[in-house]
Amino acid sequence: MPKSAKPAVVERETDKIRAVTEAAARRTSAKKGKGAQIKYYMVVAACVAFALLAIFLAVSGAPAKKGGVSKMDALVNDGGTVSDVTAKAEGNFTANPSPFFNKWTIGDAKHGLGGITTNSAFLGISGAVQVCASDEGTEGGVIPPSYDARDNWPGCFGDVQDSGNCSSSYAIAAAEVLAARFCIADNAKHADLRLSAQQVLSCDKKSRGCQGGGIDAVWRYIQRRGLYPEKCVPYAGEKGAACKTDCKEEDKLKVIDHCVLTKEKAIKREIYNRGPVAAPLYLKAEYLVYGAGVYTPTENAEQIFDNEGKAQMHAVTILGWGKSQGNPYWLVRHSWGASWGENGYARVAIGSVLHDSYVVTATPATEDNIKDAEAQKVKDEQRKEELKAERAARDERIRENRKKYEAEKVVESEDTELKELDDDDFEAEVDLDDSDTV
Repeated sequence: MPKSAKPAVVERETDKIRAVTEAAARRTSAKKGKGAQIKYYMVVAACVAFALLAIFLAVSGAPAKKGGVSKMDALVNDGGTVSDVTAKAEGNFTANPSPFFNKWTIGDAKHGLGGITTNSAFLGISGAVQVCASDEGTEGGVIPPSYDARDNWPGCFGDVQDSGNCSSSYAIAAAEVLAARFCIADNAKHADLRLSAQQVLSCDKKSRGCQGGGIDAVWRYIQRRGLYPEKCVPYAGEKGAACKTDCKEEDKLKVIDHCVLTKEKAIKREIYNRGPVAAPLYLKAEYLVYGAGVYTPTENAEQIFDNEGKAQMHAVTILGWGKSQGNPYWLVRHSWGASWGENGYARVAIGSVLHDSYVVTATPATEDNIKDAEAQKVKDEQRKEELKAERAARDERIRENRKKYEAEKVVESEDTELKELDDDDFEAEVDLDDSDTV
């Protein structure tokens, strides 16, 4: 429940309690004796207990009921909801129940998919994730009107992951993005590559395992530690798995760097040139039953909020874009199994629920990329030395100009003193002449 709704709930419940208490007091005042007083105090105690319970439910985010059924208790795959969403979609998309959300309630989705975060407030700050240098999309090359990385690199996208009852989308999206990028960069060596999302869940102490993690923060772990292939630490999800493997350290694959893209053109160019990227997607209740088409939120589509009252997010992989019936969209891959949406994928209207101003990309540590990075490092060091020399030369010019300026000021001061002395002498001579004349 949004935080803004809580005070109203508390006020309503308090009014009910006041009315019940006053009614009990009136009934009791009409009676006499000790027995009546005991009953009175019992009624008051019950009302106080009711008040505490009502306030607790209100501030803890307990959902309001509609038609006698709690919104949080409503089934995701409810038949009435599915048909209603399709009707409201006005032909943009159709709704369909999926096995992944079978027997899930909206409340289950809130808790089972929660905990996905970003550090967007710290973007660009020293020590935090940075905006990509190519964010303005100034590199050459034409961006096609539509693109699907699966068409160009069919061997780089395996079966869609089924995360189960585990909020692991942040780890799955990162592992899939990195695997696809290695595959695209060196298809002969890394065809059909899958990397271990479970390693993040089991080993990254700064994430919260199946309770969620940072879409951007997870890359710091991957850049530092690398990821094993899926076979080394197979996905276990909610069952959990120990942070151990028989694979060798050199089996890991790492990234050289990672950054955030904030512009649509730059995101498309990055996907087209180097491979898919990871992004947050805001979850609306109706989106859970998306079946096919271009998802565009219907009127009054209900946003799912987390326990802190913030719009709940889910991590997805973006691997393309296009346009359908004039409606531009992003092509995204989920971790809800192949039975959800369009074989595990969705087309999402650009500018709707996908947070496409905060998209994470990374450079896989392939042999070519490592060589390029080392060459770039040499260039950066050379440029740093050039800038250092330029600053030293500038500082020397400033010192020379200051000396020259100070010298000129000295000369100017001496000239002024001489002029004043000459004027005094002239005035003295004039006075002398005048006195002689008199």
